[in-house]
Parts: sequence; C-alpha cells; structure tokens
Amino acid sequence: MSVRVPAKLRRQAEQRAEGRCEYCLFHQEDTFLAHEPDHVVANQHGGATEESNLAWACFECNRFQGSNLSSIDSTTGNIERLFNPRADSWGEHFQLEEARIVPRTSIGRATEFLLRFNAPDNIELRCLLIEAGRFQR
Repeated sequence: MSVRVPAKLRRQAEQRAEGRCEYCLFHQEDTFLAHEPDHVVANQHGGATEESNLAWACFECNRFQGSNLSSIDSTTGNIERLFNPRADSWGEHFQLEEARIVPRTSIGRATEFLLRFNAPDNIELRCLLIEAGRFQR
C-alpha cells in the first residue's frame, strides 16, 4: 500500500536531490514519467513518511525497488541490503564508466541488479544525455 507524501516533503526531497533520481541519477527533465518520493524503508517495514526516510526516485527505480530492503549480490550470491541515499555515498558504491553505472561494492551490485541501472534502454539514454552534456555524476 502506498502512503501519500505531503507536498512539503515532496518538495524537500526533490530540492535535496536537485531533481535527479538518487539511485540512477537521471534528471526528471530527461525521463518520460515523473520522478516521485520513495520511502527508502517502506512503510510496511516500519519506515516513516519523513524527510530522513525519503529519496527522490525516477518511476522505474521506485517500482523496481518496491518494498525491498535487500537483493542478491550478483557476484557472491549473498543477500545484501540496498543502497540507501540517506546513509550511503553514491560514489562509494557506484562509479560511472562511459554510460554504465558500475557497482563497486556488494551493496552496489545488489542495488544495480534489482534496479536494472544498466538495462539497454538506460544505457542508450545515458549515452545520449552524456553526449548532450546533460548527464553527470
């Protein structure tokens, strides 16, 4: 079940993220569907609807994450927690290599696997945006 996020909290999340998805880094101006606030820890797992538990997420990242708190590390097969934009540094867990988001840690691998950062359409869009000077780490 989705919990409505008050307008003030939506604006705070969007402004903090400067309009970019805090997971895949796509700016909301460069995607077809609107970005939205994401409960980093879903309500069903006790996550509160408050600024410290909200991330600004593109539609795809938010849907792929759903209420998941973990995923599988594609290298080890172990269950790992997901990247948390409120507690983790993006650059610690990921790096941008050309148009691919490359995981640097087990948390990064689990998150990349679940959220599908490097799906062919995402890589193609990232390439175009990089060429146009609109995508940056």
